[in-house]
Amino acid sequence: MKRLYIIFIAAAGLCLAACGKFGRTGQKPDSDVRNDREMVAGYSAKMINARMTAWHNKDAEVGFPNANSTNGVTNPAVPASWDYVPGVVAKGILDVWKYYQDSAWADAWYEGLCAWGLQQTATDKGGILDDLNCTKVFLGLYEGAKPGGRFENEAHAAYFMEQLRRGARGLEDHKNRYTITSGGAEGGWMHKATDDPSKSYYGQMWCDGAYMGPALLAQLLVCGATEGTSLGWNDVYDQFEVSWPYLWDEENRLPYHVLFTDVHLNNNARAIAESGHLYPCAYNPTIYHSEEYWGRAAGWYILALVDVLEAYLNGLVVSGEWKKGDPLPSAQHFDEMRDMLTQLADGLVARQDKETGCWYQLLAYGPEKCATQGIDDTGSEKYTNVEEGGTQCNYLESSASCLITAALLKGSRLGLINHTEAGKRGFEGIVKQFVRGEGADLTILASCQSAGLSKDRNGSAAYYLIGKDVPIQNNTEGKVLGAFLMAAVEYERACQR
Repeated sequence: MKRLYIIFIAAAGLCLAACGKFGRTGQKPDSDVRNDREMVAGYSAKMINARMTAWHNKDAEVGFPNANSTNGVTNPAVPASWDYVPGVVAKGILDVWKYYQDSAWADAWYEGLCAWGLQQTATDKGGILDDLNCTKVFLGLYEGAKPGGRFENEAHAAYFMEQLRRGARGLEDHKNRYTITSGGAEGGWMHKATDDPSKSYYGQMWCDGAYMGPALLAQLLVCGATEGTSLGWNDVYDQFEVSWPYLWDEENRLPYHVLFTDVHLNNNARAIAESGHLYPCAYNPTIYHSEEYWGRAAGWYILALVDVLEAYLNGLVVSGEWKKGDPLPSAQHFDEMRDMLTQLADGLVARQDKETGCWYQLLAYGPEKCATQGIDDTGSEKYTNVEEGGTQCNYLESSASCLITAALLKGSRLGLINHTEAGKRGFEGIVKQFVRGEGADLTILASCQSAGLSKDRNGSAAYYLIGKDVPIQNNTEGKVLGAFLMAAVEYERACQR
């Protein structure tokens, strides 16, 4: 096992010739910066081996079992529970495993997640799209356990498929109970749903939700988990066709974080509007959008577009209507969503930091944008993640950088866009800017803990910089860990092609 791993790392180093030199010309790496030799294909394996059993969900350290066949199973001190953050981490690990699954040194990752997954039950109820997103872990687990899979196991495959079907029923329940029915956004799924228009989150669609809901549904449709439900491809397309006109800012070529319907009925939306940080959409002034362009939200949305288009192509492969290597097919919804992806990718590449290759927390600004606690008119005492009187300026943010990089590289690999070089520059910048430590101490820095829109979270620039729930995490928080792994494996694919 150890010898195989050494061979893998040595072979991975050959990718340097394909990917060229890293970093700015003439820059001398120091002890706090990744040097050229460290940044070889295989970084995904390094990070999984370092962090599979110990990463953070916000402030809590949790992890997955790592079934190393030489040393036995290494269990985390606190096992991860069912939540979208563990779901993102698990998907990242399984994406890496799927690419390297023919190599025995990757078996431990699947086996550890298999042990964890057999103890989990997917939710079959709607309400919060984030909770449903964790169902994606069972896609990778089913891939390994199905007939012909590397870990073929009839009982495991049946269990994982049942969880995928439960997730599909959860999406159907969400569709039936929490679909917007008026105001111009008909057909859109609320992100954090309630039946009461006066409650927080009623009538909101978030960029985040595109990744959590319809991107999951597209993958469930391809694997056959939606049989017996009312769900179909039109439900997937509707989420983008409804949200895009209101979230996309054509002038700045960036997406707003959230759209709002029924502002006059909703206490939450009304409070944000009264604070001066909610605006009617030019496309339809009865729909409102939030003020800022949050980096991670844009990352969720672009990766959702890529994943949906990939699932559509995979479905055509399964049906025999298309095969990889052929020219991309043309169909109305596919072409429309590909156009959305092209516009968003171009807009995000235009905002890529020229010096580092990464992206900022607030995409419309550079480091000159700052917020000072106690001075800014934030409208809430909850803007307290810096010391009283302290200042936080806009910063290069790791999770957004990873999600955008993963989408650019994956979309380019699939032939949907042409931003491979920007994606490579992004990953090289991520490793140098955010990754620290060695071996088991490998850590990812500078991830925004959380962000959303509610009565006490008005979506202003100050909120995203000094809001109580948006502190900078330097502890390998799960959202950036999962996104890093997705970006790393796409980088490795690009280097090894």
